[in-house]
Amino acid sequence: MASYWNRLKEGCPTYRFVIWWVFRALMLFAFFVGLIGAIRGTGAETIPEGTGIIKQIFMRKYDITDPLQVGANLIGMFVWEIFQLFPKKNMLRHVPSVVQTFLIIGIFCASFGGKFLNLYYSFRWWDVVLHLIGGGACVFFGYELACAIQKRDRVTAPVSMVLMAAVGFSFLASTGWELFEFTFDQIATKSAAAAGDIMKAGDAQHWCLALAEGTPKALTLFDPCFPERWPLMDTMADTVLNTVGAVISFIFLKIFPYRHRGKNDLNKEFEGRASVSKSR
Repeated sequence: MASYWNRLKEGCPTYRFVIWWVFRALMLFAFFVGLIGAIRGTGAETIPEGTGIIKQIFMRKYDITDPLQVGANLIGMFVWEIFQLFPKKNMLRHVPSVVQTFLIIGIFCASFGGKFLNLYYSFRWWDVVLHLIGGGACVFFGYELACAIQKRDRVTAPVSMVLMAAVGFSFLASTGWELFEFTFDQIATKSAAAAGDIMKAGDAQHWCLALAEGTPKALTLFDPCFPERWPLMDTMADTVLNTVGAVISFIFLKIFPYRHRGKNDLNKEFEGRASVSKSR
């Protein structure tokens, strides 16, 4: 256990831990507020316009899906510490801690901002911006994972292959997120069906036009042409935005592959070590 704590200290500066715990504390706050609200079953179905965000937090009516979704996302804020528990031969052990900083910010914006503060419905472009940035960020995460494999195996790799793996990871993560939302909605909707109340159904995929009517969320990125096609627009818009973000990040890394350039060039580092071992 002592070696584990040493790894955490060596792999992550103190200020980064402080930043992480600020976001985690806010997520814990959201979890408990939602959980207590769901247990009590009190709160207003609609909030008067002009009500401050802080007031809205305590006035809103919560159902059990709110703390469950926040809690599930909170676990994702600890992935780097979990990775450090793995043996050294596992590639995830070699992922740098800075990756978790960006992951935490993304999760916080999606879960605390989007779900808990309800910005998905009160701010028209919240979901759009998150998916555009998220698709791009996942390319960088994929790039770091590919580099982690290089660090573990101490081998060189063609930059083009690393970038292809990074883009592939982005699409896998984007699809996985949609599957997570779909699964969450399925579970929540079954309990709503038992109660005979569609307003209690899970809406992670924003499939319910009835919930969106009267809010900025009713305006979709693409024109559905018919109300029946409205639910399709959210998932397809997410897919398009994830793809655009991924392409932008791919172009950036194609121009500036920061782990394969200058003093940080992994290929040069491992080529040199390979030459030394051969000479011996």
